[in-house]
Amino acid sequence: MAEWNNLLDKIYYGTVVPLFALGGRILYFIFIQPMARLDFPVWLQVCVLAVLIALCSFALRHILCVDEKTRCFNAQFTKKREQQQTLQLITDKYSREALYRITDEDLNAQYNHFLAHHYARYVIIYMLPIFLTLAWLNQVYSAAVLGNLFVITIPANDFGIQGLSVTFLFLLTYVICLIIGFRLLKKRPLA
Repeated sequence: MAEWNNLLDKIYYGTVVPLFALGGRILYFIFIQPMARLDFPVWLQVCVLAVLIALCSFALRHILCVDEKTRCFNAQFTKKREQQQTLQLITDKYSREALYRITDEDLNAQYNHFLAHHYARYVIIYMLPIFLTLAWLNQVYSAAVLGNLFVITIPANDFGIQGLSVTFLFLLTYVICLIIGFRLLKKRPLA
């Protein structure tokens, strides 16, 4: 067991960590450094990155054909459900119940299979970009860089809120962009 752990440690610390560090430096030079040279405040840099990640999420959604797969599944499921309803025409009660149970188990299995894939796609599309970006941003905009934990400080108030953190500002902007994007997708005519 110790050999296995040593091998995994070597792979993780020798390959994965350096790759992520290199990726973080490349992203820094592509995104953060140009905005810093243009004197964008940190809060605007975070907002721009959130908008870019939201656009990336919509691009991944398009690449993975989420809408088409959902429409296809819904059509197939509705058709099979309608076929199941025709079992009501069978006069023998026991045969009807046995066939209904079999088709119901098949529908449940297909639905569970679709649901598992659907959630996996959503993790890839929305959650993975958020977690990776926030891990990177919390390293780029650490307390040492910001001087405190907040990107935007708020004057003293009764709520005890001192400011907005990188994480809060990123997530707020990301969610707003997703809401706007989904509203625009609803208005778009289906192909």
